[in-house]
Amino acid sequence: MNLPNFDRDAARDLMKEKAGAPFSAFDVATRAHHRQDRQFHAEAALLFCLAAERADAEHRADQSRPNQAMNHLVRAGIAFNRAAEIETAEPLLRQAIAFDWAGNGLSNDRHMVEWAFYQLLLNARQEPERFAQLFDEAVSRCAEVDRDYTAIHPHQEELLEIAIGMEHRPIVERLATKIADRRPAKKATKELLARAKALLANST
Repeated sequence: MNLPNFDRDAARDLMKEKAGAPFSAFDVATRAHHRQDRQFHAEAALLFCLAAERADAEHRADQSRPNQAMNHLVRAGIAFNRAAEIETAEPLLRQAIAFDWAGNGLSNDRHMVEWAFYQLLLNARQEPERFAQLFDEAVSRCAEVDRDYTAIHPHQEELLEIAIGMEHRPIVERLATKIADRRPAKKATKELLARAKALLANST
């Protein structure tokens, strides 16, 4: 695990942590989630980095349970990305994509690979060729970890919107099929599917 350089003092100040009484990784991550929920992404990113560092230290002291550091690191990557700190975010997201979640006792967290790819794809939304390459990579890598990209519903709609704008028919077809299989009830989703169907019809 490779953490970016981050301001530990600033992270501790955010939590009002007292000298000699450090919070656990879990407590730091809880505070990071609270800031993320309030859209304070840069602050959340600092706290997730600190949580990852402490989780790693806790695991070295007690290896009876899986090391949760990567869960905090990928969330730091997401928070940095949302804070538009792309150069810091993307290496963290790439670590999460390459990580052996199941092999490290975190099989239930394999979906974080999807979250990492989603952030990378959002960064490529103005670059059709890169977007298509990343999407293909996401499908392939997720299959390796027994995930069918993308299974996360809100991601499907957002990525379909981008793919329609790019007129990338194979991606549109894949995502539209996944969404249609859910039989969505929301009007906006139905309208999105109608646009996808129209694009695919015009390609024949």
